[in-house]
Amino acid sequence: MVMARVALRAICFLFGGVVAAQAPVPEPQAPVPVDVDADRLGAPVRLLSLAEVLQLGRLHNVSLRAAELLPQQARLDLVFAEAGFEPELYGSVGYADAESPQRNLFQPSVSQQTIDATVGWRQRVVTGGLFDLAFQPARYETSGSAAFPTKQYAAAWTVSFRQPLLRGAWTDYNLAPIAAARYRERQAGHEFDRAVQDTLLAIVQAYWELVFARENWRVVGSALAVAQEQLRITEERIRVRELAPRDRVADESEVARRREELIVAENAIRAREDALRELLFDGADAQLWRYNLRPTEPLDVQPSLEPVAFEPLVDVALLQRPELRSQRSAVAAAEVALTEAERDTLPGLDLIGGWSSDGVRDDGFADAFADAVDQQYPDWSVRLEFSLPIGNHAARSQRQRAALEVERQRRELHAATLRVTNEVRDAARNLQSFAQSIAASGESVRLATTNLETEQVKLRVGASTAFEVQRRIQELREARSRHLRNQLDYRIAESRLLHAQGLLEVPAPR
Repeated sequence: MVMARVALRAICFLFGGVVAAQAPVPEPQAPVPVDVDADRLGAPVRLLSLAEVLQLGRLHNVSLRAAELLPQQARLDLVFAEAGFEPELYGSVGYADAESPQRNLFQPSVSQQTIDATVGWRQRVVTGGLFDLAFQPARYETSGSAAFPTKQYAAAWTVSFRQPLLRGAWTDYNLAPIAAARYRERQAGHEFDRAVQDTLLAIVQAYWELVFARENWRVVGSALAVAQEQLRITEERIRVRELAPRDRVADESEVARRREELIVAENAIRAREDALRELLFDGADAQLWRYNLRPTEPLDVQPSLEPVAFEPLVDVALLQRPELRSQRSAVAAAEVALTEAERDTLPGLDLIGGWSSDGVRDDGFADAFADAVDQQYPDWSVRLEFSLPIGNHAARSQRQRAALEVERQRRELHAATLRVTNEVRDAARNLQSFAQSIAASGESVRLATTNLETEQVKLRVGASTAFEVQRRIQELREARSRHLRNQLDYRIAESRLLHAQGLLEVPAPR
C-alpha cells in the first residue's frame, strides 16, 4: 500500500490530479530543452507576447516590406497619368543658307541667309483640346537681287487650338486614364492590406503553434514520467517476487515509446521557433537564428459556449475585407475603360481655330516686333475636320472586349462576396465548435485521470494488470493531447474570425 500511495501521488503530481486527504499540488512548469540549452550557451532570450510578435512582424516581415512598394508604384502611375495635362515649353533655333542660279535677266542669281527661332507654350486641356501659343522671330539677308531688300526682320505671334467634338472629346474621356490610375492605386492599397492581414494571421498561427509545441513537450514528458514510475513499481514487485521478470518488457516498451515521442516533441519546438523567426525578423540582426523565443501568452482558455450570430459578422466583412474593396476598384477601373472604348467608336470631328499677327521690317527687329504686338496684320481661321474609319472593326472589338471585362469583374465581385460570406460563417462555426470541444476534452482529461488512478489502485490489490494500466496511461496521454490541440485550434480560430471580417490588426503599443 505504501508503493500504491507513492505511485498515486506521482500520477496526481504529473497530471494535475488531487491526492486524497491533501490540498491540490500545483503542476510544476518544467523547463523545455531549448530554454535550457539557450541558458547554458548564453544565447539571447526574447520574451514575446502576442501583441509584441504582431508589432515585430508588421515592422520587419520581409514579404510585407516588399509588398508595401506596390502601392508606391501605383501612386507614381497616378502621377504619370496626371502629368499628361502639364504644360510644355518648347523652342527651336535654326540657320539656313540658300543660293539660286541665274535663270534670265529678270531672275539673277540670289543668295539668302536665314536665322530664325521659335519659342512656344502648349498644353493639353481636360476637354481633349490642344492649345498652342508660339512666337517666331526671323532675320533674312539677301544678296544678288535688287528686287529684295538686303535685310529683313520678321516677328510673328501664332495661336492655335484643336478641340475634338466626338471621338476623344470632353472630360469624361480625357480624365479616364487618371480615374483608372486612381482606382488602380486604391486596388494596390487594398491588396497590400490583404497581405498585411494574411501575414498577421500567419504570425498568430506560428505563435500559438510554438506555445502548443512547448506545452505538448510537457505533456509528453509527463507521460514519460508516469511510464517510468510504472516501470519502477514493476521492478519493485519483481524484486519481491510478486511478478515474473518478463512482466517488465511491456513497461520498458512503454518507456521507450514515450522517449521517442519526447524527442519528436523537442524537435517540433525548434522547428516552430524557426518558423516564427522567419516571420518576425528581416535578417538585419546577426544573431537572428540564436534567439531563444519564449512566448508569454498561456494557451489555456475557457471559452464561452454561447452561439455566435453570423449576420452582423458577415455585414462587417462585406465592408472591411480588403479583397472585396480591391475588387470593387477593379470593377470601377473596368467601367472607366469601357467609357473610353465606347467613345473611340465615334467618328472623328475636330474644330480647329488659328490666329496670327505678323510684322516685317527692313529697318530693325524692334519695329517688326511692335507691329506683331500691335496686331497690325492679324489673320485668323476656323475649320472642321472629319474622319470616319471604314468598318471601324478595331474600335468596336475593343468596346466589346471592355464590356466583357466589366461583366467579368462584376462576376468576380459576386463570387468574392459569396466566398467571404462562407468564410465568415465557417470561421464562426469553427470557433463555436472548438469551444464545445474544449469543454468535452477537458472532461475527457478528468475522466481519464480518474480511470488511471483507479486502475493503479486496482493493480496494487491484484484486481488489474499492467496492460490495463498502460492502456489507461495511453488514454490519458491522448486525452491531454486532444485537449491541448483543441485549445490551440480555438486560439487560432479567434484570429481566423477576425481575419475573415478584415479586422485582424496590430494592437496599439502600450
